[in-house]
Amino acid sequence: MHIITIKRLQQASRDHREAAQEIGAWIVVVKSARWRNFEELRASFPDADDVDGFVVFNIRHNRYRLIVAVHYAKRIDRRLTLGHVYIGSFMAHKEYDRWCAATAKKRAKWLQF
Repeated sequence: MHIITIKRLQQASRDHREAAQEIGAWIVVVKSARWRNFEELRASFPDADDVDGFVVFNIRHNRYRLIVAVHYAKRIDRRLTLGHVYIGSFMAHKEYDRWCAATAKKRAKWLQF
């Protein structure tokens, strides 16, 4: 999978040093994957959730949440495309709770796609 905009994860690693190692491990797994659907993604990350079309990952034992949009790999002319993961937001669990409680319109403002 190709990660769009990885700079947000690099910034999150600098801002939240205690989560940097886990963010780095997440990046390694995602870059080596070619998920075709959510079930394949869950094979790599069993605690990932689908929330209103976004995929939410638990980082640092549920202390942080990473919200992404995934465009899964597709088979085109007998070839499997790369697929893309778009980084929407990296937030603390408390922020995530507020994000979940917000309306869909307000949620969109939290994401940086």
